Amino acid sequence: MDDAKKTSAYTDLMRLVNGYQISQAIHVAASLGVADHLHDAACSIEELASRTASHPGALYRLLRALASVGVLHEGENKTFSLTAMGECLRSDAPMPVGDWAAHIGRPYIWQSWGHLLHSVRTGEVGFEDLYKQSAWEFRAANPEENAFFDRAMTASSQSVVQAAVDAYDFGQFRHIADIGGGQGQLLSGILSANPHVRGTLFDQPHVVIRAKDVLARYGLSERCTIVSGSFFETVPEGG
Repeated sequence: MDDAKKTSAYTDLMRLVNGYQISQAIHVAASLGVADHLHDAACSIEELASRTASHPGALYRLLRALASVGVLHEGENKTFSLTAMGECLRSDAPMPVGDWAAHIGRPYIWQSWGHLLHSVRTGEVGFEDLYKQSAWEFRAANPEENAFFDRAMTASSQSVVQAAVDAYDFGQFRHIADIGGGQGQLLSGILSANPHVRGTLFDQPHVVIRAKDVLARYGLSERCTIVSGSFFETVPEGG
């Protein structure tokens, strides 16, 4: 291997090794709602720091790091604006990433990935060894973390629902059950595209409790039944 290829391989590997730094930087920007504050126009670092209750100097270094990887654009006089990638962090983005970014940097997620070596050595679930319970049990007992998770799942479904509807003929069925369907974003998209189909949304009680709002937003309250439970134990009939 010549020197140029060695240098390129080293640079690429170092980018992967340090990838968690960018991941965490995006998480912080998403948690602060930076993209929503840059929705309409470029903004100075002083104004952004004021809007996000952040330290101007620290925020500037964070946003410069994100500009270096194409998430933001830095203009003159320490102003920042959104790039195409940055647009995906807006809360109203057609294919939103912000809620997922806000979720994956939460301390319990971060720390469980830090337990990966234990999982590989033992074959055990690292999260359960670290927290002495499953991720599902942890979120059920921690409503704030569960809310972050639910928003992340809903946003992820929103990003893929049109592709799913386009790729498969759901209209051939009269009744569709979404098992582990979260707050119903995917099922809502399927039912909206197939007006003659009815649905059943099934997930844990602390998850589906917020599904009524999602279904109502799509006008599906009368066409979709919400059932709570655990698919490790049973699933509803009829779908």
